[in-house]
Amino acid sequence: MHTVVLADGARIAYHDRGEGLPLLLLHGFTGTARGHLGALIDDLSRDYRVIAPDLRGYGASQPPQRTFPVDFYQRDAADMAALLDTLAPGPVAVLGFSDGAETALLIAANRPDLVCGVVAWGVAGIIAQAMVDSVYGWLPVESWGAERAEWRQEIVAWHGEAQLKPMIEGWVYAAGAIAAAGGNVCLAQAAQIRCPVLLINGAGEVGNPPEDVRRLAARIANSRLEFVAASGHPVHDHQPAHFIALVRDFLHPIG
Repeated sequence: MHTVVLADGARIAYHDRGEGLPLLLLHGFTGTARGHLGALIDDLSRDYRVIAPDLRGYGASQPPQRTFPVDFYQRDAADMAALLDTLAPGPVAVLGFSDGAETALLIAANRPDLVCGVVAWGVAGIIAQAMVDSVYGWLPVESWGAERAEWRQEIVAWHGEAQLKPMIEGWVYAAGAIAAAGGNVCLAQAAQIRCPVLLINGAGEVGNPPEDVRRLAARIANSRLEFVAASGHPVHDHQPAHFIALVRDFLHPIG
């Protein structure tokens, strides 16, 4: 992996593979670039230049450890804009999953000079109180049993045992604070997006209800929304062939 050091001293580690239209791939909560998006990196780097970072505090982008201030989505968007300013690949298509999807849309809204398209999946634009009520069920982390054993194993393998408790607690408490402040993540900024956007959510998505992603799509002038059957939150894992076909169909006219 390559590394850049941001102005505040944080280091961002990233994969950079392939040639062609540059793509920025953004993983989700508790993930890493390869942990969440490894199959996409391998597939898309055959035809595109794929830049895939571990977001601040995740995986190889440690230290520092991951933290969740109430503006962490905005911080991630600023980090990724700084990464692109440093690498200067030209306008990129940003592909983001879950938290990475929200961040992708914020980059497009805030820095339109950097972005020629967005694919965002597992996204809603807001954190609703129903989501907060659900994720408070993750606490306390010490009581996790067999139902979360696989998730625990992934977090420890990718980030270290010391990250497990603060990472889960940090996201839950930040989500509560965002919801209490009105819930906006990128919905309010979505009308600023001018590039083409493909929104993809699983038809069985629980955390991001259809009405929320439809409202987000309605705010983006040049957007298309696809619901994928027989899929939950990680559409790229549940329906990989259909997902990659949607992505490649979207990218083809861009570059």
